[in-house]
Amino acid sequence: MVHQLQVSVVTPVYNGEKYLGPCIESALAQTHTNLEFIILDNASTDDTNVIAAAYARKGPRIRLHRNDQTLPVIQNWNRALELISPEGKYVRILHADDLMYPTCLEKCVAVAQRH
Repeated sequence: MVHQLQVSVVTPVYNGEKYLGPCIESALAQTHTNLEFIILDNASTDDTNVIAAAYARKGPRIRLHRNDQTLPVIQNWNRALELISPEGKYVRILHADDLMYPTCLEKCVAVAQRH
């Protein structure tokens, strides 16, 4: 098997309980499997953190962080990006209400490697 470069998938989220589960499932279903999935909960008041924590307990690829208080949007995004591990070669922002096709990261990495 060819070594896959690590991709950091980052989801800064606030009150995203309605969509977060399918979002996480789409990240975990990637054919490019060398990934970390960072979720930064911006002190949500709904069940966002409960949902994210349940997934984070299932395996080490998901890293959940939670702000003590709600940050302004840009500060929250910057904080989320600061959580990326140094081993990550590429970053993919994934909004909590978005999904990725299973081959998304594989195709993105292939394009990046060619160019």
